[in-house]
Formats: sequence, structure tokens, C-alpha cells
Amino acid sequence: MAEKLDRRQVRTKQLLHKALMELMREKKADGITVTDIANRASINRGTFYLHYRDVPDMLEQMKDDVFEQIKVIVTQLDFNELSQCAEKDEPYPLSVRIFEEFSRHAEFLTIMFGTNGDLSYVNRYKNFLTEQIYDKFTYLQPQEEKMHIPRDYLIAYISSANFGILLHWLESGMKQTPQQMGMIMAQIITYGPIISSGLRGK
Repeated sequence: MAEKLDRRQVRTKQLLHKALMELMREKKADGITVTDIANRASINRGTFYLHYRDVPDMLEQMKDDVFEQIKVIVTQLDFNELSQCAEKDEPYPLSVRIFEEFSRHAEFLTIMFGTNGDLSYVNRYKNFLTEQIYDKFTYLQPQEEKMHIPRDYLIAYISSANFGILLHWLESGMKQTPQQMGMIMAQIITYGPIISSGLRGK
């Protein structure tokens, strides 16, 4: 009986999530009411309140859940392993996993990163990515005097470029597979734009 109830709760949440995503394609979240979601999901308002306090609470839970799932993978990034894969013309497995995770949440992320989305949520990913790259590069190269450019500019370039690649992939309809994107990411990080463009050999 408990398992049947759990399945019903999961199904109800899926209907609520689907309804919210459909509505966010039409208008911003702050213009969406519980009644809007309940009507779109074909459930009553009381059922909504069994799961969430209000629309902001629902959206915040969804945002946190997706972010945490992606965060777990990103924190495992190893730039040495990534570079080794690029030198062998192989996709970096962890990059592939990141793109697979973005693909799983593509509808949600595309909406959240879009015009009806949440700029603070975009910045949450950007800031997290910047922190991760800073920590990992500082560990790999702790000596500032050996760097060819200031560390903060290098980190800004890498984090913006990588987040830009993820955004472009989502916005352009994810035509490439996660494996192909893992290869693209590894090549650009390892060789930079000049070599990746073919203007200079590896």
C-alpha cells in the first residue's frame, strides 16, 4: 500500500512539474498562481498543498534538486585527466556525464536560463563553476609567478567559456551527443580557441 502511495505521490509531482514548466513558457514565475498550476495539472489545490507551500517554494525545491544533482558530478572534475583525454582525441568521461545530466534536465534548465527564467539561478551556476575552476587550477598551479596571465583573468575566461558552451548546446537543441560535447569541451580547455579552430597545429 505504501509503495502504491509513493508512486501516486511521484506521479502527482511529475504532473505539477510539467504544469509549471508549461506555464513558464508562457509567463514569468511570479505571475503564476497555485490555481494556474492545479488547473493545468488537472488536480485540486489541496493536492498541491500536500507537496508545496506555494509556487515559489515549489520552484525553489526544483531548482535546488537539479543544481545538487549537477553539482555532485562537476565537483569531481580533474583537469589533468581531461587534458590526457584531449591529447588522445577522446571525450573526457566526466564531461560526458555532465552533459548527460544537463540533457536529463534540459527542459527545466532551458526555461530557467531563458527570458522567463531566473537570472539568479544562472548566476548560481556561473559562480559555482568559477569557484570549482579556481580551486582546481590553484591546486594544479599554486605559484602565481609562473602564470603567463593573471589568475583571475584565466579563471574568468575558462568559466565563462565552459558555461557558454553548455548554454549554447541547450539553446541550439542539443544536436550533438553528450559524447561529442565531452570531446569539444576537452579540446577547447586543453588547446584553446586558436588551435581548436585549426589555425595552428596541436
